[in-house]
Amino acid sequence: MNFISLSFLGFGVVLFALWWALPGPFRPWVLAAANVYFALSFGAQALTALVLITAAGWLCGLWMAHGGGKAALAVGVLAGVLPLAGYKYLPALAGRWQALAAFADLLMPVGISFFVFKNITYLVAVYKGSLAAEKNPLYCFAYTGFFAQLTSGPIQRAESLLPQLKSPPAFDRALALNGCVRLCWGIFLKKCLADHFAAYYNALYQPDHYYALSIIWSLAAYSLYIYFDFASYSQLSIGVANLLGLRCGENFLSPYLSRSVGEFWRRWHISLSSFLRDYIYIPLGGSRNGVPVLILATMVTFLVSGAWHGAALGFVVWGGLHGVYLLAGRATRGVREKAWGLLRQKPDSPVRSVVSWAVTLVLVCFAWIFFFSGDVNQVRLLMSYLIQPMPLSAQYLKESFTQLGYTTAILVRLGLFALAAFGVDFAARKEGFGRWAAARKGWVQVIFCYACIFATLFWGAAGTLQNIYFQF
Repeated sequence: MNFISLSFLGFGVVLFALWWALPGPFRPWVLAAANVYFALSFGAQALTALVLITAAGWLCGLWMAHGGGKAALAVGVLAGVLPLAGYKYLPALAGRWQALAAFADLLMPVGISFFVFKNITYLVAVYKGSLAAEKNPLYCFAYTGFFAQLTSGPIQRAESLLPQLKSPPAFDRALALNGCVRLCWGIFLKKCLADHFAAYYNALYQPDHYYALSIIWSLAAYSLYIYFDFASYSQLSIGVANLLGLRCGENFLSPYLSRSVGEFWRRWHISLSSFLRDYIYIPLGGSRNGVPVLILATMVTFLVSGAWHGAALGFVVWGGLHGVYLLAGRATRGVREKAWGLLRQKPDSPVRSVVSWAVTLVLVCFAWIFFFSGDVNQVRLLMSYLIQPMPLSAQYLKESFTQLGYTTAILVRLGLFALAAFGVDFAARKEGFGRWAAARKGWVQVIFCYACIFATLFWGAAGTLQNIYFQF
């Protein structure tokens, strides 16, 4: 069930009416029923896996409360990680061993990557004592299977969301308005930007049929597509939660305005980045135990990040490349500071900021090649055509766009919409979209919503493409 669909609209109207009409103690039951219905819309596999993994986490939480300690934590984590690994890798193995094909088909639930990680945050919180083991499985299911976060996150920590579900807050008019603004902004990002850019990176599929500059434009379109698509889902998810009176943290914080790869990862998919930091990087030793440990912790964390996205080697290379970026940035920090000092450029100088931003953007966009293809051989093919000579002529520039199907009207419209989106990103880069929007006057927020709806109705893409992170 897509957030931008009539079926979800009907589902949401019924849910919100029941949620706010019934007393607080009944609301977790309403949410649990909504979670069941939403999960079933993606097939029985999704609900089966969700119920079993949630049950395992709930039981292991109780076990920890009765002295299970590390053993209970390990069993609970493995009960989620093993099916997740099976879901990611058995389909690839099934191509070689047909006997695994039937088993692989059973491990195809939408959202398993996200609700397994949410389950882990619950178990770790109980183990550390920051959260009491939940005696009522209903609350665990309401948290782990929260429909708004089921298919693509964000991975909200148990300490943050579970208490809100157990004691639902009263209606907050300002929060509800903020949720509406998020919904309108998310729809705009999806329909007016992401779904349009999805049609203009064809050169990445068949680079031998396009100019080198066309391949660069395609990579730019894909980079914008993946950001706008996932950012739109995050805004919609948080907006839906806000309408239920639930508060969630930002999942994107203007990542394409980052001035270093480290900053990029503090701003991109924040819930996953912080999860990997807290549950893999820091336990492995982080940055406080010498250079060898730092290198090991960094590379393992990013290789896990790549492998989490899929079994293809390209994902692992993508993750490893970002790990190398971070380590190279640390190793060259002193040299770069001296060079900037010789050029008399302070850390906040415009020249230094622009150069750092441009270099970071190029590095991030280049890495998306591996993420897109998943196949290292395809990347080699792309690179072989990408390094072709590029004539400096207006005709070549024009043809590089027309090869991809762009028209002047499309370029102008997408350019203006993208500038508007990055204008909002720039304005909200410090505090996040939610706080930035909430700080505007009520009438400004209403006009903002109307503008997003107007643009979507007149220039939004026909139909709605599946969000890219559904496959992860």
